[in-house]
Amino acid sequence: MSERRGHKDRHAKKVTHGREPLPLRTARHSPPLEARGGTPPLRTLHQAAARWIGALIRMTSPHPAMTAALDVVARLQERPYRTNFVLLGEPGTGKEGLARALHQLVCSDGPLVRFDVAGFSDADALTALIGDGRRGGAAEAARGGTLLIEETAGLGPRTQAALIRLLKTGRIDPEAEADPESKRSRICAIAMSDHDLWAETRAGRFRHDLYWRLARIVLKLPPLRERKQDITPAAIWMGNRILRDAGLPFELVTSEELERRAAAERAGAIELKRDAIAALAEQEWVGNLRELETVLERALLLYREGNAPEGGFPEGGFIDGAAIRAAR
Repeated sequence: MSERRGHKDRHAKKVTHGREPLPLRTARHSPPLEARGGTPPLRTLHQAAARWIGALIRMTSPHPAMTAALDVVARLQERPYRTNFVLLGEPGTGKEGLARALHQLVCSDGPLVRFDVAGFSDADALTALIGDGRRGGAAEAARGGTLLIEETAGLGPRTQAALIRLLKTGRIDPEAEADPESKRSRICAIAMSDHDLWAETRAGRFRHDLYWRLARIVLKLPPLRERKQDITPAAIWMGNRILRDAGLPFELVTSEELERRAAAERAGAIELKRDAIAALAEQEWVGNLRELETVLERALLLYREGNAPEGGFPEGGFIDGAAIRAAR
């Protein structure tokens, strides 16, 4: 997977027309996801897509934006077609994981190439996109697959113009457009941004024609502070992933789940106590899921309490409110 860097410059082209995009809606004659069985069959998905969707399902978020995202993924699994996406949301809300799932659903026969536009000049970003004559750029590398554009609102005017040409004609060289023998770079584009890309378009900082070529499907992932009811299932899912990655043979469970288990089944459990859940709910989670993962890692690996052999690591044990506050 290639990585490319770009620039946060913004051009000053004034937008004089256009209308605000409609909110994402489900197909008029298609029943909602929950009426069609609730979840897509994960066994049919690529592993990267299944991981993201599996996490979302386990969180069972009632937030309408999260429900809409899962509904779109399920519909694309049923009727996959090549298209472009705009993914919006604060850092740490899961845009990249969703992007990888979408790539596997609609463009998996080609590579996923990440194009990072942060920190470079418009000229350097353009070179990273189209190449320098000696070697190809991100557009060439993504041929037949997906171009994943980081912080799309930061694209400079020349890079935006090149992207319009690429999405419109499949070519990155304007002189090649008249040559029927020149290669076309058929790609899917997934544009991610922490900023409201439509607001940037209306303000004249992002090209109107590029926005509408990218915004075939627009999904916005809400911040964690707007869906506090998701914190507990997200903590359980993330905590167990941390334990697996650390090679620890334990399972993080809530107090309610632990109480339902027989005594013989409790030995390998780590209890997430009720006051720990209350402490998690108090946090504003400015860093969203990334911050939650950081706190859980510290709580599980540094501050977990429990009975331990002399000089050894706690076997099972529990996470309480004090451990969560210490981990923050």
